[in-house]
Amino acid sequence: MTAPTYHLTSYGCQMNKLDSELVESRLRQRGYEPAADEASANVVLLNTCSVRQHAEDRVWSRLGKLRIRKRAEPALVVGVLGCMAEEHKRFMVARMPHVDLVVGPSAFGDIDVTVENARHKNLELAKVHDPSAGKHAVAGAGLVAAGIGVSGDTIVRDVKVRPHKSQAFVSVMRGCNMPCTYCIVPTTRGDEVSRPIDAIVEEAARLCGDGVTEITLLGQTVNAYGRDLGPGITLAKLLRALHEIPSLRRLAFITSHPNFLSEDLIAAMAELPKVARYLHLPVQSGSDRVLKAMRRGYTRERYLRRVEQLLAKAPDIELHSDFIVGYPSETAAEFDESASLMLQVGYAQSYVFQYSPRPGTVAAGLVDDVSKAEKERRNQVLLTIQDSLCVQKNNALVGTTQEVLVEGESPKDATRLSGRTVHHRIVHFDRPQDGGLDLVGRYVPVRIEQAMAHSLVGKRLAENEAEHGRGDREEPESARHAHDLDHPRHDGTRPHRAATT
Repeated sequence: MTAPTYHLTSYGCQMNKLDSELVESRLRQRGYEPAADEASANVVLLNTCSVRQHAEDRVWSRLGKLRIRKRAEPALVVGVLGCMAEEHKRFMVARMPHVDLVVGPSAFGDIDVTVENARHKNLELAKVHDPSAGKHAVAGAGLVAAGIGVSGDTIVRDVKVRPHKSQAFVSVMRGCNMPCTYCIVPTTRGDEVSRPIDAIVEEAARLCGDGVTEITLLGQTVNAYGRDLGPGITLAKLLRALHEIPSLRRLAFITSHPNFLSEDLIAAMAELPKVARYLHLPVQSGSDRVLKAMRRGYTRERYLRRVEQLLAKAPDIELHSDFIVGYPSETAAEFDESASLMLQVGYAQSYVFQYSPRPGTVAAGLVDDVSKAEKERRNQVLLTIQDSLCVQKNNALVGTTQEVLVEGESPKDATRLSGRTVHHRIVHFDRPQDGGLDLVGRYVPVRIEQAMAHSLVGKRLAENEAEHGRGDREEPESARHAHDLDHPRHDGTRPHRAATT
């Protein structure tokens, strides 16, 4: 008997991508197989994002096309998973009645049973489908599982379900308790729930046993990890436990909140050599009044003091950030405070977003009084500043030798391979004549020869050359303190990455 097939598309942040891997794990354990493409799949699932309207619009459009296909194939199972499922719930079914499953993030744990039940229901309905007689048995509205369900963290992960040979995401907590006025995540993801340290270490060890050497820990506010687990359970303690896995070489975590950059976390980052040498610490605005309006819980001065404390203990760490421009009532002078903060910190990378109201958030009730043209102007100002900072930092690396974890063929140039440094900066280099695919997942030394705003270009060195790679040119102090990150976080309109592929 032929195994049923599925096709799953993810939208949005790394957490969504990891959730999709967990859903795939459960489906494969049930006996489902991945389809070659969506058109040949028995089950089509969309794991959705609600952070930006643009992401939702793409899903609505995709569902409209699937409705046409479902009329001809009534046995097809169509499911909407993730944040849109949680946000829209019954409205999703009313607008798209051909959808069989609407499953929120809290109900991924038994997704295989949910899908299997829908498939059997549709197979029965398909028996009475007779297009020639004008009879259409289009199933839908089989299940709305939003707000309650079995957590995806109960899934025993299939470690082979991951896109990269040597890299993996691991969820350490779900949900968010922060009151930011512009963010829909607490509504769609619920309250903070941290996983036990032992469970995280066990999963990471299995991944490393299958060839993973770089792990990125995920949480909506990842450095708040452990607050619900009792005294002494912190992200710092988790980092120290994971650091003991022998084959793990790199350990990162995203995304952090300034209020939880604690002394013990700073100490762990300074002391543990496997921990990434960058910190994504979104500030959102440089204006105290705007920060208060956003309910971020800190002032500009407090943010800068935390940064100073971090760099005093770990001066090789570089900072990366998020900014929102055009928040309701933000004045030109208050925006200038964001620009000055970007320059003062000297971020290695920033994402810049133009504010757009999201239904269900506190800010949605405010007057969106900054014009689109002014938002675009402010957006471009920050992009220009950040690009100049990136160029400066990248130029400082020319002549140095960097250890690069090879990820694969360069997306823009098939004659090159690409990878990332220990600081997550993108590096391109010429691929060997044999194609070099055996290098994927390996760490190779690359001498940096050219710097651009968004990436570096270099020459791969032999191991014996790498031993002397830094001797040809003394590495400047600024380069030793330069670090590299390019973590896509949101599927939104006009984000900026200072190091894109």
